[in-house]
Amino acid sequence: MKTKRLLTVLLTVALAVVLLAVGVSAAEIVDSGNCGDNVTWTLDSEGTLTISGTGTIDDAPWKSVSDDVKQVVIENGVSGIGESAFSNCENLTGIDIPASVTSIGDYAFYCCTSLTNITLPEGVTH
Repeated sequence: MKTKRLLTVLLTVALAVVLLAVGVSAAEIVDSGNCGDNVTWTLDSEGTLTISGTGTIDDAPWKSVSDDVKQVVIENGVSGIGESAFSNCENLTGIDIPASVTSIGDYAFYCCTSLTNITLPEGVTH
């Protein structure tokens, strides 16, 4: 009888854990691609645009979904942000720029009217 009761409690706890895990699902990737020779980007369902790789962001193929971009995370290794890279991302509120970035192109944040938080490394020379 004790074994049956213990098994019931364990199954109930396991079911609760599974239901909680399903409710706290991670953001899904909704779009992705290349934005430089060795640089890639992904946009998740929560509006986070993550850029990774090495080299400069030469292109901004996320322009068609710019209204969905709320946060930008540039990973270490990216060395430059190209001209107009994030222009017109009107819902962008924050961007983290790593120390590996040394140049930011003209108009990179043009019309980013909601941008209130930007981390700018000391090594940016342009």
